[in-house]
Amino acid sequence: MAINNELTFDVVIIGAGPAGLTCSIYASRGNLKVAFIDKGAPGGKMTATYEIENWSGEENIKGYELSTKMLNHALKLGAKHIYGNVIRIENISEFEHYVYLENNQKIKAKAIVIASGMDNKKPPIPNIDFYNNKGVSYCVICDAPFYKNKPAAIIGGGDSAFEESIYLSSIASKVYIFIRKSYPKAEPKMVEDVQKIDNIEIFYNSEIVELFGKEQLEKVKYIENGEEKFKEINHLYPYIGFLPINYFAKDLPIFDANGFIETNENMETKVKGIYAIGDVRQKSIRQIVTAASDGAIAGKILTNKIKK
Repeated sequence: MAINNELTFDVVIIGAGPAGLTCSIYASRGNLKVAFIDKGAPGGKMTATYEIENWSGEENIKGYELSTKMLNHALKLGAKHIYGNVIRIENISEFEHYVYLENNQKIKAKAIVIASGMDNKKPPIPNIDFYNNKGVSYCVICDAPFYKNKPAAIIGGGDSAFEESIYLSSIASKVYIFIRKSYPKAEPKMVEDVQKIDNIEIFYNSEIVELFGKEQLEKVKYIENGEEKFKEINHLYPYIGFLPINYFAKDLPIFDANGFIETNENMETKVKGIYAIGDVRQKSIRQIVTAASDGAIAGKILTNKIKK
């Protein structure tokens, strides 16, 4: 597979979330040589999700379990998993592209699929960076067990915030949800489930404005309905939205004004041979099932194009 110290594939997929892994499965089934690259654990945001309740055919499945199933499926069909951080992609022609990794590895591909997903947005709290890994985390399932039986807070009113608060309530002594608006954006069923849990309390029209603690987070200052208040908090999890991961492709003319990648219905970008799928795409609905759908479409289109 190595030519002139380069790895060569038919398809290189940047990202190993549900979009990237599904694309790997479909392209591999089409007898293409496929590699998927990720600098984290395969599964994307699924690995940081405690329970998934909206994946077809599974009433309830752990995020790590679904991630493992998708990964094993892709590997079984022959896709190669490459661990690494992509720093740049280069477009030569429709069927010649290069991916450059931080470790100086260079990979050649007939087609590149960008499935890099999104990163968590950071709330505008002035001293929040000081408390990273000292009480502030963007992954409940990863870090909450380190703060067992201690009070916690979640910032955000969407599905992710409410979903993670349910799991967090089984670990923390108390869970406070801070929502800037007077209503939540989460699905009504999820809001109902949260409201039934005794140790979860929701603060509407509220915003955390400062954090306190010498070595670890100890308390927060927040504004609720215009009134300044304090609350003892030892671990804090912002879930206020996401930003597309696109730094390695900034030189390409494929983005909209918000940094998401524009594609047609076949997942093709404006640059021939470069595709985009999943949450990094410009789209209205971002769910595991829609990411997988993108991956399936790209995998089938690539099979037909490359095998011609």
